[in-house]
Amino acid sequence: MQKKRVSIKQVAEHAGVSAATVSLVLNDKGSISEETRRQVRRSAKALGFILNKNAARLRSGRSLLIGLIVNDISNPFFAELSANVELEAAGAGYLSVMANTQDDLARQQSVIETMIGQGVAGLIISAATGSDGSAFDVIREHGIPFVLCVRDLPGYGADFVGFDNFEAGVLAGRRILGAGRRNIAFIGGAADNTNRIGRFEGVKYAMRQADPDLTLLADLAGPATRQFGDEAATDLLNRMPDVEGIVCFNDYVAIGAYAAIHAAGRKVGSDVAVIGFDNVPESAAWNPPLTTVELFPRAIGGRAAKTLLDKIAHENAAPERVRLTPQLFPRKSA
Repeated sequence: MQKKRVSIKQVAEHAGVSAATVSLVLNDKGSISEETRRQVRRSAKALGFILNKNAARLRSGRSLLIGLIVNDISNPFFAELSANVELEAAGAGYLSVMANTQDDLARQQSVIETMIGQGVAGLIISAATGSDGSAFDVIREHGIPFVLCVRDLPGYGADFVGFDNFEAGVLAGRRILGAGRRNIAFIGGAADNTNRIGRFEGVKYAMRQADPDLTLLADLAGPATRQFGDEAATDLLNRMPDVEGIVCFNDYVAIGAYAAIHAAGRKVGSDVAVIGFDNVPESAAWNPPLTTVELFPRAIGGRAAKTLLDKIAHENAAPERVRLTPQLFPRKSA
């Protein structure tokens, strides 16, 4: 049988105080003595009372929900990012809820509208590939603060917290060139993905710096998945067996490339150098350990949450644009 919800009135009777006093104590308001606060909390715990935050929101008009919208909930990068969003939100008394767009524009729009319908106080969004400013007009129309993270929209006047993709690409390019490789390919990531564009241009810049006549052997855009990494690298090795190095859009694509290289009877590192991006935790344990560029998802999540909380508290705060500096983790794959 379902247990009946304990009311504030019952807590008040148990504690020997008024319902108004209980409400003040549970919402950390008012000039209530510490002894009375302890008594109210003891009574609430004894009765199994749980404060109905939704009812409190309706009364006060203030939401304590923060929405986090990401592209791929299965990607460890977003798991790490969300951990620090939750940490910062909880520290400020907010609950964070996460939704997955599967990197699809229509699903992103549906998720945004659902979050608005749930009365979120603010949103943190990693924009789906192909997004433009119009995707977020509905958020502004409802007066809800939001912060973009991970994927930037150039020229769009919104708060953004992410990393310097161009510099990340330069780091990867210099590393693979430093390993003596010249026949280099770039695989993975949708062609119109702003993160991919930045990394791709960074790799090409590093190559031009090393030799103005040096160009990429191949550029294969596609899903940022292990499966595509396997398929693209297999195709690459069949058509261009002289490939010496592969820069992968992320670590998931890289582990797919590992599989293709092994299947072709070649060795990762000594025969074909491989570099990824993200530094997912397991990449250091792969055989051989993956050389990758760390993009600091936890720092991005924490900073994005702080920025959003500041916007919630100060409606007219000027837009903040933060790009964290990436770091190369050199290992045995390149």
